[in-house]
Amino acid sequence: MYSTKVSDRVYMLDTYALGQPGTVSAYLVKGAKPALVDCGYASSYKSVLMGLAEVGVMPTDVRYIIPTHVHLDHAGAAGRLLKEMPNAQVLAHERGAPHLIDPTRLVESSTKVFGSAIMTLYGLPEPIPGDRITAVGEETALDLGEGLSATLIHTPGHAPHQISVVLDQTKAMFTADAVGIVYPGMKALIPTTPPPSFNPTELVATIGNIRQTKLSELLVPHFGARKDVDWVFDRTVELVQRWVEVVKGLWKKGVSLDRAAEIMQEEVAKDAGAPSLPIYAQVSVRTSVMGVIHYLEKNA
Repeated sequence: MYSTKVSDRVYMLDTYALGQPGTVSAYLVKGAKPALVDCGYASSYKSVLMGLAEVGVMPTDVRYIIPTHVHLDHAGAAGRLLKEMPNAQVLAHERGAPHLIDPTRLVESSTKVFGSAIMTLYGLPEPIPGDRITAVGEETALDLGEGLSATLIHTPGHAPHQISVVLDQTKAMFTADAVGIVYPGMKALIPTTPPPSFNPTELVATIGNIRQTKLSELLVPHFGARKDVDWVFDRTVELVQRWVEVVKGLWKKGVSLDRAAEIMQEEVAKDAGAPSLPIYAQVSVRTSVMGVIHYLEKNA
């Protein structure tokens, strides 16, 4: 199964990232103007199409693709999907749109982080024609038809070009990576603080800002719908601040990235009440530690 109904108009689409369920999702808002929020890795685009088929939406029906930011697990498939979606327009933050039009620097940066072998598994993003992208700024209203509307909000911290999407009628938010990772079946939250642009001050401020929206539900890309809104916000802030301090201490002592990642993986496993973490969670922790170290190096 590729789709799960979240509410009357919203479906979660499991992209089966690298064949693994429950790690990277996209969301479909079904209505007069169907909108796809995030779309997974380039190598996952067929899973997205399967999910659309399950809920009775043809690719030609889709009016908007909204990659919340240009990281490969959120926007990688956008260019490929647009070939199947001739009536869709991409909505992206003005700082991210150029990297969708020409993903060269994005691919170079991602390859430095993950290595060429992993990038082959993720798949390379295809360039998007400029006339199929609408750049948005701090806040943008979106009419989805049939009395349904959304507000796109700039939510930096994880990335400077990140946006989140609020359904105005229900106050459900597609969070992007403004909040931490909570994988299904794992009772622990992992901060998502990757290189090259993680900024803890902006991330904490973003959570403070979106908290004022009085949200009813968080639709999280990693992974699923969360009704415990305050817990997710509180725990994200708490752990982002803790990880920066702990990793800073290790970094100042000259501890290697690999060892620092192992230490934080052990901490997450303990928090989850598990003897160890699955490989995809280990990768998430390592990437987040890498992002904290990169932030510390830039601001030393």
